This record gives sequence, C-alpha cells and structure tokens, in this order.
Amino acid sequence: MTDELLTWFFSVITSAGLVGIVTYLARETIARFFSKTVEHHFEKKLEEFKSEIRGKEQELEQIRSFLISSHKERDNALQSKRREAAETLLKIRRALSQFSLLVEYMRILNIENIIRSSDPKIQALFEALTKPFDIESNLRKIGEIDDTNPRLYLSEKSLRAYDAYKTIIVQATMMMKLFSLPLTDKKKLVKDGHLRDMIVKLVPSSKEGFDNFGESFAYEWSQYFYDEILISLRHEISGVDDMSRDTDSAQRLALDSRRALINVQTSIRTAGLSDTLLKSGEISDDSPLKA
Repeated sequence: MTDELLTWFFSVITSAGLVGIVTYLARETIARFFSKTVEHHFEKKLEEFKSEIRGKEQELEQIRSFLISSHKERDNALQSKRREAAETLLKIRRALSQFSLLVEYMRILNIENIIRSSDPKIQALFEALTKPFDIESNLRKIGEIDDTNPRLYLSEKSLRAYDAYKTIIVQATMMMKLFSLPLTDKKKLVKDGHLRDMIVKLVPSSKEGFDNFGESFAYEWSQYFYDEILISLRHEISGVDDMSRDTDSAQRLALDSRRALINVQTSIRTAGLSDTLLKSGEISDDSPLKA
C-alpha cells in the first residue's frame, strides 16, 4: 500500500514537473505567438481604417470639387443674367429718353400760370408741342418691355435710379398730354409731393431746391438719373467706379434745353399767347417773343 502511494506520488510529481517544465519552456513561444497574432490583427484593422479614411478623403475632395464647380457655374449664370437685365434696363432707358424734350418743356413752362389760365389757345399750344412724339403709341411700346429680370437680378441702387428717371419722364409726358386735352379743371392734374419725396430720399441735398422752386424742380433731375443708371450698371457689371458724368450727356442736355426753349417760344408766339406761360428768366435774347 505504501509502495503504491509512493509510486502514485512520484508519478504525479513527475507529471506536474514535466507540465511545469513544458509550460515554462513554451511560455515565451506562446507569448510571441499571441503577440504576433494581436499585432497582425491590429495592423490589418489599421490598414482598413486608413483605407476607409483615404476613401472618405477622396469622396470629400469630389464633393468639394463639385461644390466649387457648381459655385462657378452659378456665378457665371448669375452674371449672365445680370448682363441681360442690364441690357433690358438700358433699352427701356433709351426708349424713355425720346421724351426728354417733354421734360424740358415742363421745366421751362410756368405750370401755375397755365393751370390758372382758361385761355382755350393753351390746349392748341400743347397739342402742337406733343404731336411729334406719338405719346400713346410709344408709351405702349415701353410698357411692353418686361422689366422683371432687371428687378430680379440688378441692385437696388440701379433700380432706384431707373425708377426715379422713369417716374420723371412718365409724369412730364402725361402732364403734357393731359394739357393738350379739353379739360376744365387742370388743378386736379398736379399732385404735389410724390416726385419731391422720391428725389429727396435719393438725393437729400435736393431738398433746398424743392423748397425754393417747388415740385417742378424735379424736372431738373432728369439728366442726373439718366446718367446715374449707366454709372450704377457699369459698377455692378464691370466693377468700374466711374463717378464722372458723360461729356456727351452734358452736351445733349444743353442742346435739348436750347431746342426746348426755342420750340416753346415759337409755339407760344404762333398760338398768340403771353410769355407769362414761361418761367421767369426763360426768355432768351433771340427769342421770337421779343420780335
């Protein structure tokens, strides 16, 4: 019995020793194996992560390129629309300018005296002055030009100058036309304040002129806004800050003023009317009224 126990004990000791020795000897090998396994797994995951990052970077670059390209295309399309809108606005401006002589008539005529007068010959005077302009037909043609695109694509500054010029021209034209009709109460034709308020808002320094000369001072600003439209559009489309006034424009204004004065003076004399229909100081030295 004792011998069997000893035999069993020594066999257990021997087995445990062998296991311990094997375990001790294999520990470093097993550690190296697991270390390499973990390292390989980590490197694989790292490469997958790097590959995923590179893929996302390429995707972001494609998105960035698309956005830049889209932005350029949108800018080009918008600039093209602005040019078209500017061309439309200049077309309307040119069409309105055919009535610039009527603005000059309103500027030099004494509207207050005309309203107070009941002389039927005044109607004939205005018929003679307005006949060459075919007002109804030309206003209708201007109205057919669509200004929607300018209002969508152009700046407020350009549009304010355009609206001011158009309002001055249309009001002067309509007043001249209405005075050529057989109306009894001409006072209703004049609505003080509208042109004044609009112009003073755009050009505050004009207030003193309106205080001194009244509503008709608005007609002095027709050429200013005519020029301002072009100046504003040049800046908006080309980035050119040209604040100078066109020399040709100034010469045209001088010629229009001279032509208007001669036409009105001749028409007043032909109609047998008094020079009181002209504002004080508007009778030139070579006026037919002095003949």
